[in-house]
Formats: sequence, C-alpha cells, structure tokens
Amino acid sequence: MSLRRPVFIFLFFAFLTVSFPREAFPDGERDFFSFERFFLNQGLVDRIPADGRTQTDINIFAANLTDGLYAFSSGRWEEAKAFFLKARGVWPEYFGTDFLLALVYEKEGDHGTAARYYKSYLNKLKDFHSGRYRISGPIIRSLSASGVEAYPAARQLIEQRLAGYGMDLDRVRPVITPPGFLMPLTVVLILGAGYAFAHFRLLPYLRMQHRIKNPPEGFWVCRNCGRANPDLDKECERCRRPRH
Repeated sequence: MSLRRPVFIFLFFAFLTVSFPREAFPDGERDFFSFERFFLNQGLVDRIPADGRTQTDINIFAANLTDGLYAFSSGRWEEAKAFFLKARGVWPEYFGTDFLLALVYEKEGDHGTAARYYKSYLNKLKDFHSGRYRISGPIIRSLSASGVEAYPAARQLIEQRLAGYGMDLDRVRPVITPPGFLMPLTVVLILGAGYAFAHFRLLPYLRMQHRIKNPPEGFWVCRNCGRANPDLDKECERCRRPRH
C-alpha cells in the first residue's frame, strides 16, 4: 500500500469531520441501548473506492457491521454475533461493535461477557474523545450517521445497567482488543515521516559535515552554503560569509 493512498483517505475523512461536525448525546436509556443508532452513513460508505487495502478493509467492516445489525433486528443473535466479531476484527478501534456485542450477550443472558464488552466500549469511547484516535477518529465520526455519544453520559447509563445485574463497572475487565487495519496504516505514516526526515534533513546535514571536514586540497568549505573556496579567500564567494 503506497503512502499517498492512506494519507488521502485520512485527509478525506478529516475534511468531512471539519465540514460536517456532529455530536449526539443520549436522551435516555431506551435510546442509548438501541442498536439502530449504530447504522452507518451508507451514502458515504458507498462512495469509498475499493481499489486499495484501507478502502477495502473499510468496506469489509461496513458490510459485516450492517449485516450484523439486520441479523440483530431479526433476533438472530448468533448470526449477529458472528458478523460483529468479524467487523471488530477488521477495525477494533470502532467502539460501536463492542457495544453491539454487549447487547447480543445480554440477549443471550450472558451478563458477565456483556459487561466486559461494555467496558471495552467505554475505554475506546474515552480514547476517541481524548484524541488518541488521530487517524481513525475522523473516519469514525464521519461514518456515524447518528453522531457520537458523550463519554460521561454513556458511562453513567452503563453503570446503572450493570448495577441492575449486581455488577460494579470498575471491577469489570475489558475484552482484549487485537490490532486492526489502521495499525499498519499508522505504521506506514510513521515510516513515511521518518523517511522524509532522513531524506530531506538528516542526509543533507551529514553530507555537509563530511564536505566541511574533508575539503578538496587547497580549498575550504563554507559552513553556511557548502561552497568550496580557495584557501586564500577569507569569505565565501557565494554567500559572503566569513571563513569559520
């Protein structure tokens, strides 16, 4: 995957986030624990081309999440769970799948596992609002048709939910999250930045230092512009800086 493509994707979604900001806060328990608020902005999903690794992964994620939501709406819990787990495996930073998996486990009566997914959801939601998802954050916000809920309200409602099962949220361990497709994207961006720094800053500096320390015989090298000047000259012929 080339560096140009993931950078374009990031800037594309960042632009959408800046241009069309959305922030939704839950009005109550019924609305908050509704699976319907996790339907994606399908119009935006349909406009994502599938000719690159990142675009393809986003499309795979969206397809599995949507199929899981429809299975959930029909009461097919096992089928919904399988789709949500696939979506989570592709894009684990997206906290909505953890919430939806918690709803599925609740429907199946497994409140302990549901609590762990709720805790994982809250941890990711908190990271999202704190700005830790610099690459995935704009994409998540743009794809969320109903906006992104506030962390304090989400935590309060989940605490109340778990208290009804006799559970303390602070004692719940979150589900382990594997790296998803944005991890290699982040690595590519970091490596690209490192390469640019080495190519445009570090290597020219090292070459200049080598020229200064090893000038041609009978010459000295200007520390400012790198020009080789005769030993008799007291200043650089190019930049007029005095010889150091």
